[in-house]
Formats: sequence, structure tokens, C-alpha cells
Amino acid sequence: MDFAHLIPPKAPSSWLDMDALDYNIKRVNQKTQAVKLRLATKSIRSLDVLRYIKNNSPNFIGLMSYAADESVYLLENGFDNILCAYPTLDMTSVAATFKYTKQGATMIWMVDRPEQVEVLNTVAKAHDVIIEVCLDINMSMPLPTLYFGTKRSALMGIKDMKKLLKHVKKCSNIKVSAAMGYEAQIAGLPEHLPGKALLSPAIRLLKNRSQKQVSQRRRSIVEYLKKQGYMLKLVNGGGSGSMDFTSCQPEVTEITVGSAYYKPAYFDYMDSMDAFKPAAGFVLPVTRQPEKGVITCHGGGFIASGATGTDKAPVIHYPKHLSVLNDEGFGEVQTPMAIAKTKNSKDMPRLNIGDVVWCRHAKAGELCEHFNELICYRQSGQPTVTANKVEKQQTMITYRGEGKCFH
Repeated sequence: MDFAHLIPPKAPSSWLDMDALDYNIKRVNQKTQAVKLRLATKSIRSLDVLRYIKNNSPNFIGLMSYAADESVYLLENGFDNILCAYPTLDMTSVAATFKYTKQGATMIWMVDRPEQVEVLNTVAKAHDVIIEVCLDINMSMPLPTLYFGTKRSALMGIKDMKKLLKHVKKCSNIKVSAAMGYEAQIAGLPEHLPGKALLSPAIRLLKNRSQKQVSQRRRSIVEYLKKQGYMLKLVNGGGSGSMDFTSCQPEVTEITVGSAYYKPAYFDYMDSMDAFKPAAGFVLPVTRQPEKGVITCHGGGFIASGATGTDKAPVIHYPKHLSVLNDEGFGEVQTPMAIAKTKNSKDMPRLNIGDVVWCRHAKAGELCEHFNELICYRQSGQPTVTANKVEKQQTMITYRGEGKCFH
């Protein structure tokens, strides 16, 4: 998108490049055509965008939610086939989904410990229903001096699985119908961490080694479950950073993708995301010029979750030759930026008070927690009318814009 000719929206505000989004949708469809496609709602956080992607994805199968109350919200708004990715203790929201499952909707809850199963069984018995659960297989790779992966599930192998299934069999209102093995260390770990170039070869080596381990462990556990008579509706895996790998694994029936659609700044540091285009971000208005060569924008403190580092900070997208001050960074209510001197004065941005700076956030869905809407653009540089089922509007409303906040 030619940012130089864009008509900037009222700032601060967020933007969505529909041409880039369309391109990314096509790329995802190409990479995942061998399996079914589930959208990660945590990375999208907008019903409008979810519907838009769904309507342009032939292999769409459903959504992966990140909270129980969010799952209710999705069912209320016409979505079906929801897999909640994280265990929940929210019995009220779990019970609220029964209205829809009794009408034929699919709602599956994640478990990896007996305590989680007990909560679900208790609420299911109280309402005389059967709850479907998904077994969350830990795909991390423990090494003698390193734990390569995320600390999420207690189900590391078949031994752990046997213990949990023994408990599940005692729960009359629980049905095991799915398994998930999310290889986070492959799908979400960048090879090019800022300031850590020496680690890149080691990260690539660990990722390659982890692929072999993931293939063996996930496949063996799925085969074990099937031999035990469990009829699995789905075997879920993958993420935006592992589409090529996960889509060709024989035990996997579906892959979850989310961040690839927006291609946030964090994914700039990942080899597998080179073919995708930045599709979303935010604009900040220039409100101060404290000295020559420095401008100050209003707002900007949209730092991503996770371990603190440069890779979790937003980046300046346009104009070029701007940099954030190291001592201040993207601030809570203002962000100073330095204008770099160039050999060709024509290349230096001429920014006045009232102009805007286009930026990109680090983590995909977290942008939507700061703005009520995404203002849509196409190559013409004008706010665009979006296609398909989301018609005749120049904005896509976020969860926040709907007055929702899920945790």
C-alpha cells in the first residue's frame, strides 16, 4: 500500500490494508489446503474480520477461542464449531454454551489435568448434558539443560495420557472427542530476534530437531487414543509459523492460523513468514516538535505481551528514516521520534504538527484491545468498502468496539 498517498484517519486509530489481507488469506489457503482450517480468534479479535476470512477460506472448519465467555459470544453471533484453546474454570460461561450445543452446535473444551475435567463434569451433570473435551498434548522439547517450548500442558507422553484418561472414565458427563498438539516453539518462535543474531543458527537447529520429535510424539499419542477406542473428531496442530510443516503431518486433520492474516511486526523476525504482507497497524498524530530533528506523537504505548524485549515493541512503518528514542520508546501517552539525517535531503520526511506516522504492532490480536474499529484501505489510498458478507462499511469493528473484553 502506498502510504504516501493515504488519507489518514483521525488519529490515534488503527488501519487494515485489505489488499494485504486478501493476499495473506490466499497464501494461508495455499499452504493449508491439505487440512481443514481453524481461525485463532485471539489473533483476530473482530467478528467482522473473522467473517471476512471465513468467507474467503474454502477449508474453513471453525474457530479456536481463547476464553469461555468469548466462546459464548461467538456462538451468540452465529459461529459454530468452537474449540476453546485454554482450560477454563468459568462454570457460568460453560453452562451458557449448552443452549447452543443442544441445538446442534459443536463446543469443545481443552483439558490436560483432572481438576479441569472435574469442573466441566460438575457443570455438565448439573445441566444433564455431555461435554466434549480436547486433550492438550505438550509438544515442547525438554533437553538436559534447556526446555525448548512453552509451559502449558501436563500431558507430555502416553504415560501422562493414561493417568488422565483413567480419571476421565470416572466422569459420566465427559466425552473425549479431540486432541491438540500445538508446536509453539516451531510456530511462534522467531529465528531473527533483534540484537541476538548469534542465536539464529541455534534456534534453526532446535526447530528442525523439534519437528522430528513433534512428529513422533503427537502421532504416537493419537494412534494410542484411537487404539483405546476414542473416536476423535479432530486432531489440531500448528500455527501461523508452522503451516508448511503441520499441514503435511498425517495425524493432523486441521491447523489453527491467526497471526498470518495481520502479519504483525513480531513475525518479521520469522523465516516462515517472509511471504506474507503487513496488513494491520495504527497511526499516531504528530502533536509536538520539541527540537530540530525530533517530533513527538500522541499515544503509542502498545507493547505486546510476553517476555519484555525489542521484539515486543511496535515498529515505525511509514515514513522511513524515523526512529524511536531508546530512552523513551513507545510511551504511555506520547512517543518521541528522531528524524535521521540522510545524504539526500529529499529522502528525509517532512513532518509537521498534524501529520501522522504509520506504525505496526508486535502481536496480532492485541492491536484490537486498543481500538474500537479497524479502518479499511485498498490500493487507491481511500477508505474502502469491504467485500463479501461484510458489506457497505469502511470499518471492521473490534471486540472492544462491541464493548467486549475477554481474558
